[in-house]
Amino acid sequence: MKVLTEQELQKNYEELIQIIKDTFEEESERRENLLKMYQYFEDRMCIAPASGKLNYHYAFVGGYVLHVLHVVEASKKITEVFKQLGGVVDYTDEELVFTALHHDLGKVGDLEDEYYIVNEDDWRRKKFNEIFTNNPKMQFMSVTDRSLYLLGHFNVPVSQKEWLAIKVSDGMYDEANVQYLKTYRPEKSFHSSLPHIIHWADHLSTRAEYSEWKYLEHKQIKKVEEEKEQEETILSEKSKDLFEELFGDMKKSE
Repeated sequence: MKVLTEQELQKNYEELIQIIKDTFEEESERRENLLKMYQYFEDRMCIAPASGKLNYHYAFVGGYVLHVLHVVEASKKITEVFKQLGGVVDYTDEELVFTALHHDLGKVGDLEDEYYIVNEDDWRRKKFNEIFTNNPKMQFMSVTDRSLYLLGHFNVPVSQKEWLAIKVSDGMYDEANVQYLKTYRPEKSFHSSLPHIIHWADHLSTRAEYSEWKYLEHKQIKKVEEEKEQEETILSEKSKDLFEELFGDMKKSE
């Protein structure tokens, strides 16, 4: 499992805040209310994981902020590829960054409690890689619904286009999104490509983070096996030396 230092946690959070300052107009209602919201959640947001299971993505302290930074970066790069392929960009940079920043906001929890808590069940930790579990104190809501609720609570203006992009950011992994994504009539489809871009950026980032964990774990397992094999070789050689020391003279006398 990845472990971030205190300095890394702070650096990642500061990068997140800088994105807000660079993206949204100074002294605008949106910028000011976003900064108030981030200040409110700062301590919790800095250490929040991005998921509960190691085999999902970034289930470690600080994983949430790192994942959000990845989605912001991925959404910009996917937009460039989209344009190169002939796609028409019908959203602004601000709309793109805003939705990328807040697609998973619900994972910081609600106004009182964090969303994830440490899983004290050792069996589930080992059997299912479930390092964190959902906090039972919280009212059930989907992550995206809670994201939109929190933005509303802090009076952060959200356009219809942005609302839809956050709502369906989990794609078909959330059954509630089927009615939005699985349409057969053109008039019911999204009027903008933004929801698709954000979902692709989130999915790509999640897959990359899973891949990082998978191969890091494989590398760590291989390292442990190599160290074990090396220890066994050393022990075997020591045993041979000890045998020679104890019985070598006897063999010579014979």
